[in-house]
Amino acid sequence: MAAPPKRDIRSWWRTLKKTNKDEEQEIVPAPTSPTGIFGVPLQVSIKYANVAISLSDNEGHSFIYGYVPIVVAKCGVFLKEKATDVEGIFRLAGSAKRIKELQTAFDSPDRYGKGLDWTGYTVHDAASILRRYLNLLPEPIIPTEFYERFRDPIRNHQGEAVGNTEAKDIGGFDEEAAVKEYQKLITQMPPLNRQLLLYILDLLAVFASKADNNRMPAANLAAIFQPGTLYHSKDELRPDEYKLCQDVLIFLIENQDHFLIGMPGTAADAETVEEVQQGATDAIQAASPPTTTPEHNNLSSLSKSTSVRSASSAKATVAEPTSDAAGEPAPEPGPTPEIENGPGKGPPAREPSPPLAQSAETETPAPATQASSQASPSQPSEPKAADDPAARP
Repeated sequence: MAAPPKRDIRSWWRTLKKTNKDEEQEIVPAPTSPTGIFGVPLQVSIKYANVAISLSDNEGHSFIYGYVPIVVAKCGVFLKEKATDVEGIFRLAGSAKRIKELQTAFDSPDRYGKGLDWTGYTVHDAASILRRYLNLLPEPIIPTEFYERFRDPIRNHQGEAVGNTEAKDIGGFDEEAAVKEYQKLITQMPPLNRQLLLYILDLLAVFASKADNNRMPAANLAAIFQPGTLYHSKDELRPDEYKLCQDVLIFLIENQDHFLIGMPGTAADAETVEEVQQGATDAIQAASPPTTTPEHNNLSSLSKSTSVRSASSAKATVAEPTSDAAGEPAPEPGPTPEIENGPGKGPPAREPSPPLAQSAETETPAPATQASSQASPSQPSEPKAADDPAARP
């Protein structure tokens, strides 16, 4: 049998190389597991780095109210326990080296800071990493589509609303109507955004109530947290419009009694709960061997807690997750709201306190009150801190 001509061999080789190249181009890379929370949209990172909030109805049946990011819950608990009397908290920066370490911890799968030990870190480190997380969100807590709607209730009424003497008021401000409008707007926000907003307002109200000691009245807190809460680039270089955003946050902090965790219409819908739970399951399975029990199906032991006020019950607790021991029995449902470590049932809650953050062991419980129509007097403003390079402006 005669050997094939060299021309035919070269033609066959070119055809084979082309076929192999086409096959290589058609290879689809395997999906990667989620990584990081900083600079990642809230709706994405919350699925694998969350702390679930549970409430109980009047009959004692527990249900998932919503979720907040792990970094927010961990920092919130630590700051309420240790920093309410620290002068300049949120205004003074922590150590750049330690802040970087914290960012790495909260950014790293599959724990995302859930077992973080605060030993060796200061309250200024915690405050700085909280601010950085909020400032690096691709979209502020209050979505861009709500930007003008949140500014309208006090527009041209800033003097009466928050004591801004530089603003031009037209008079006739109706504080009660403004509160009702903000309550309505909050219920219309996406579930994850509105729950994060209510949590941050609760935290800031705690520190504003101790302003005589920490020198951080509502006006100073609003100047620092406004970029991550209510912001639009179009008004960045317009001082009056930028100040209006700060005044909105001042009003929300000073009237936080009207915007409580658990207020009607703010719970996560069933679809959101299902999406977050499924996202947590997928993330754990991607990062763990197939035989590992998904973490969100287990309860964690809780050694620390700090109270938040709830509009739907007489009790509320934010609990800090400190371990991930598997196989612990679920607590009996009771008439208390709680914040737990991941989607599922969580630990029992305690009595709420006024917005004076203390250690859970020494705190004097007090029943939560419903919203009132009184507003706190405005405090003088202070220049906005610029120590964090991640700030939006």
